[in-house]
Amino acid sequence: MSTDTTTTTTTIDRAPALRVDYALDLICPWCWIGLRHLRTALRGLLAQDPGIALQLRWHASTLLPHISPEGVAYQAFYEARLGSREAVLARRAQVQAHAQPVGITLAFDSIERFPNSALACALVNVAQEQLGLIAMSDFVESLYDAYFVQGQDIGQARVLLDLARAARVECSPEQLMAAGLRSCSLPSQGVPHFVFNERVQITGAVPAEQLLAAMAQALPNGVTA
Repeated sequence: MSTDTTTTTTTIDRAPALRVDYALDLICPWCWIGLRHLRTALRGLLAQDPGIALQLRWHASTLLPHISPEGVAYQAFYEARLGSREAVLARRAQVQAHAQPVGITLAFDSIERFPNSALACALVNVAQEQLGLIAMSDFVESLYDAYFVQGQDIGQARVLLDLARAARVECSPEQLMAAGLRSCSLPSQGVPHFVFNERVQITGAVPAEQLLAAMAQALPNGVTA
């Protein structure tokens, strides 16, 4: 340990910091729900200690890279994936039951194409270098809303670039395509996946209270995981 008095005092006076690493995919409704819970938890944390320095890093990558760039028929894709129309309706009801309490109503029937989300995920990774925490969170929510509420095809570059311009994100078609070629591996546990200060990890769209407890545990004076 350093005996330098100035260094020691600076370390003690430094505001506590929380880094959040969030792994997600733009075609995953649970990731949107998880984002809503995360935003609630972050507001709760700042209400407890406004001096905390927050950093949110986004790690977006497609869960299904084999989907063609043109996408596939949405309804048929899920019926084949889950085995029947009844199974699809049951899954959607389950998701809606978790989405509605956080203010999300998913319009599954308005979606025509299941996209390859590589470009959408690439846009998230590009945009985070330009937007602050709140603006970036709003932008990611706008992508989810475009897909799950408005039924837009977020696999198409023109759709994504329109959404980027609306959020004042600078990204040319060439930049977007180049970023789409760079992959970002998702955690093996699945998404949504949260890591707090590289110490505490949670997978799933868990309630805000659980995320807040994990954040407190990950802070420098928290309980070691």
